[in-house]
This record gives sequence, C-alpha cells and structure tokens, in this order.
Amino acid sequence: MKKPTIGRKIRVIGNTNDHNYTMGGIYTVTQVDDSDETLKANDSKGNTGNWIRWKDVAETGGVGWDFIKKVLPADVIEFLGAFDNVETLELSGETKDTILLSLPDLHERILKATVKIKAEYNGTSIPEETESDPADIFK
Repeated sequence: MKKPTIGRKIRVIGNTNDHNYTMGGIYTVTQVDDSDETLKANDSKGNTGNWIRWKDVAETGGVGWDFIKKVLPADVIEFLGAFDNVETLELSGETKDTILLSLPDLHERILKATVKIKAEYNGTSIPEETESDPADIFK
C-alpha cells in the first residue's frame, strides 16, 4: 500500500511483524511513521493497535458500515448492530462495478475526481479552466 493518510479506513491483510490487529478487520488510521513505513489504527470501539506495516494493510472502499449507518433506518442499524464484525461490511466489487458502469458520464466523473484529488494532495485549489475541462490534467 502507498503511504496511508490519517483518517483513512484500512483492512488488515497480512502480519509480517506480529501486530495485534485482527486479520480482515477494518480500522481507521491514527498515526503514520514514514521512517519505517508503519502505522497505528483504531478499531470501531476506539482501541488502538500496535505498529503495523503498510504492506500488511489495504485501503477499503468508501461504501461500508460508516456509509450504511447514514442511509439505513435506525431500527435496521440497531438490528445489524447486534451482530459481531458488522463494521467490516463493505459493498461488493461486483456491485460497485455495476453501479460505476451504469453511469453515462463515468469518464468525466473519473477525470474530475482525479483533478480534485491531485489538487488536495498538492494543497492547491482547482483552477477554473481545469474545472471546465478535466482532461487538462493529462496535458
């Protein structure tokens, strides 16, 4: 995994340094150490694990339990909350692909998102001409 950012959701996929995270678990990055490419993260209850290597985690999609809690009725959230590991729910790849491929302006959306992410990474605002023509980022 490339350098993670604080606040990013991750999934644990490996254990090369005997960390204390649960394999497959979803965590939120709280600290990042560039010098040895490790991070610390919190579970859904706020418990922080020990240092884990970046290569032992993968980014998770944005449509998971945190998103589900915002869009489902309160009684459904309460019901699902009675189950263990519900915080590891994530929208399936096939469902994401189906939704993405159904968007008629997918190409434009991807270009606009790329421009926005690049601008945020560089700490700059999006220039007016780039907003009107997202393809300018590739020129």
